[in-house]
Amino acid sequence: MSEKKWKVEFRYYEKPAVGYILPKLGEGWLIHYGADTKDTLHYHNLFEFGYCYHGKGKLLIGDKEHIYGDDCFTAIPPNIPHTTESAPGGVCKWEFLFVDLNGFIEQEMGGFRMSAEELRRIVNAHGTMKTMEHHLKLGALIRLLMEECRETNAHYEESLKGYLRAAVIELLRLSEERELRLRSTRHEKYIEQALGYISRHYQEDLRIEDLARASGLSESHFRRAFEESTNMRPVEYLNMVRIDEACRLLLKEDLAMTDVGYRVGFQTASSFNRNFKRLTGSTPLQWKLKAIRSGEVRQNLHVPAMRGWEAEEWAGTDNPRKLKTD
Repeated sequence: MSEKKWKVEFRYYEKPAVGYILPKLGEGWLIHYGADTKDTLHYHNLFEFGYCYHGKGKLLIGDKEHIYGDDCFTAIPPNIPHTTESAPGGVCKWEFLFVDLNGFIEQEMGGFRMSAEELRRIVNAHGTMKTMEHHLKLGALIRLLMEECRETNAHYEESLKGYLRAAVIELLRLSEERELRLRSTRHEKYIEQALGYISRHYQEDLRIEDLARASGLSESHFRRAFEESTNMRPVEYLNMVRIDEACRLLLKEDLAMTDVGYRVGFQTASSFNRNFKRLTGSTPLQWKLKAIRSGEVRQNLHVPAMRGWEAEEWAGTDNPRKLKTD
């Protein structure tokens, strides 16, 4: 939470007598938010969905500050302190739904693949703000729920239940997305340690257990994390580093082919030749002769692209082209 001293108040809403949603819609929510509630956070007994049609400002949800704008929306569980503040001099149009989501899960989501208790735990764990640009499905469901509440057409209560069920599933997906980001961040830290270790020790007889130990992971966990982060096996990356250095030595120093292989960490001439040809398409001698004739100082290595990273593609020049990866 910010170092600013906040007052916190509880805002209680009666659960809807029919259905699970208490809508707060209409022009009454076209206001300057925060004008009368400065220095005050609040929390509810019901789950809050909010949608910003237009306006700018900031949101504090728990200990995280978000900057909002047009077509942002919020999903805030009960008992999580939060507040909305419009930009200075600004008027914003929000609408809100207060939902007895715990009751809905308990009564309407029987037969789901996880228990009601587990569902409640996941959807109530975090409050968040998202945008329609990046999370269209959940935002669209909130808008559909609001329109059903506004129009109350025939069978709207059953329609609300269908949209609410879909919204719960999208909240589950948000939780899984958050966990994947956290896991990826942890993996990147471990993999950075391994990459640094390889760059310092590639000339040695490295084994996977050495890299796992340097990363602080078990060997099986290290293999999985490395492949998820780089889209290649650890030995593939190690050989790529070795062959890249071998190409530099072939051009810069007058060494026998076998000496180059030993210098970069290959234990036998055959393993050096085999990996060199696999990555460059040529034997070391063929590559050197071709490079000397053409004046090339970089090689095109045939390696997998790194997933989720920005890699550099060398195109036979000293100027890398940036590649965007998925």
